[in-house]
Parts: sequence; structure tokens; C-alpha cells
Amino acid sequence: MDIYPAATYKGYDLYPLVYKHAITRAWPEPRPDRSFDAAVVICLEGESPEGAQARTFRLEATPWDNVGGARRGVLRYAEAIINGAVPGLSMASPGVPAS
Repeated sequence: MDIYPAATYKGYDLYPLVYKHAITRAWPEPRPDRSFDAAVVICLEGESPEGAQARTFRLEATPWDNVGGARRGVLRYAEAIINGAVPGLSMASPGVPAS
């Protein structure tokens, strides 16, 4: 993970995590050259992304075919979480349905 956030939004630092997509093996096997999944670490601005207040959210979406698209997509997803636009996810209770 980078030591500097990729973006800051409404008092939160955003750290995109892009990693190679795990391909399910099947025959005949399609072999895309590259595909990527993404997640984001959201923490209070200026705090450590490894601290207790940091939260990690995985974006459940079709894999991206490039790193740049994955980074942009996960940053938009993080902004939506912070804005409360993703049902069941928030910085107050990550990964737990909101009540």
C-alpha cells in the first residue's frame, strides 16, 4: 500500500488497493492478459491507514482490464460510501448492514 493517500474526500484519506483478479480455471480456458479487482482503505485524514479506525471495503464488481480504471472506480466507490449512497455500508459500521 502507498504511504500517501491517492485522494482525500470530506475529511477521509482514500487508499485504493488494486490486485490481480483470481481466475477460475475451466476448459477451454479463456486467458485474458490482465484483469484486476479492487478494494479501498478509508481512514480519517492524516491518520495511519493501518490504524484501528481505518476500514477496508472490497468493490464487488466485474474485474477491470486495467489498473487505472480500477483505481478510478474504487475511488468513486469510496466517495459513495462516505456519502452514505451504498446501502449497508458506512464508515461508522463497515461491512455491517446499517440500522
